[in-house]
Amino acid sequence: MPFCSFIRMKAALSLILLGLSSICCSCHIEKNTPTLDRITLGTFNMEWFGDNSADDHKPRSETDDKLLAVVLGDIDADVLAVQEVENEEALKRLLQHIAKESSSEYHIALGASGGKQKVGFLYRKPVELVSVREIDAIAVEKGRTRAGLLALFRVGGLEWAMLAVHLKSTSRADSTPELVQRSLALRTAQAVEILTFTNSFHQALPTKPLFILGDFNDSPRKKRTTLDTLKHAPNLTFLTADLASCSYSGLPAIDHIIASSSATGRVLRGTLRTVNFRAMLSEKASERVSDHCPVVVQFSPH
Repeated sequence: MPFCSFIRMKAALSLILLGLSSICCSCHIEKNTPTLDRITLGTFNMEWFGDNSADDHKPRSETDDKLLAVVLGDIDADVLAVQEVENEEALKRLLQHIAKESSSEYHIALGASGGKQKVGFLYRKPVELVSVREIDAIAVEKGRTRAGLLALFRVGGLEWAMLAVHLKSTSRADSTPELVQRSLALRTAQAVEILTFTNSFHQALPTKPLFILGDFNDSPRKKRTTLDTLKHAPNLTFLTADLASCSYSGLPAIDHIIASSSATGRVLRGTLRTVNFRAMLSEKASERVSDHCPVVVQFSPH
C-alpha cells in the first residue's frame, strides 16, 4: 500500500507555505478587513449534494435546497468544511438560497478530485482564503479513497490551516468479510497519512493552528478503531471524541474536528456542538437534508 514519505510530504508542505496554490479558487485577500472576537468552524457531510443533473445519486428539489439553506444558517459557520459535493455549480445553487436566508455571503473552495463526492470549504468575510491545495497522499488508493483539501485562512493578524477529509467508509457494498477488512485497512492507512502530514506541519510551523475536519467514518471511542494513530498522537486533540451520532441512536459520531496542540489552546470551552436538525424536522424532511449532522466549534483569533 502506497505511503507518502516524510521527505516528499515536507517538500510539498514547503510549497504550501510559500503560498503556491495550484487550485486556488476565488481567493479573497483584502487589506484592512475587520477581525472577529471568535471564529466558528464546522464540518458537514451533505450526502451526495449534486448539480441536479440526470445522473445525480440523490436529486434535490428547490424545497430541499431551501431547507438545507436554513440548516446552514443555523450552523452559522465562518468556515465550513463540506463533504460529498459534486461540483461548484451545486454549491452556487445552494448559496443563492442562503443569501435569501441571511446576510452572509459565502465563497467556495472545492477540491478537484473525488468524483461526485468532493470535499471543500465554504467561508465568509472577514475570513480570507490565502491558499488551497489537495493533499494527494491521503488518497492511499486511487478510485477508492479521497485526497484531503488543505486551506490556509486569515483573519486580522492570525493565519491558520484547515484540512478537510472524507475517509473510506465501511458500507453495504462491502458484502464479504474480505471487503470489510479491505475498507478498514484503507481507512487505517488514510489515518496514518493524515498523521504523517500533521507531524510535518507541526515540525515546520509549531505555532500555526491546524484543524482537521470531516467525515472520518469511525470513532476514537471504539475499542477497535481505525483512528488509533490520530487518537494517540501527542500533538493532536480529538475535540469530538465523546459526541454521539444524531442519525443512529446509541452509536458514536463519525464526523469529527481535531485540533493541533497550537490550536487546542484557542478553542473556546462550551462551544462544541452538534447541529441536530433532526430533532427539529420530521423524519421525511431530515432525510432530504442529509444523513449526517453538522458539528461546530469556536476558537479565539487573539
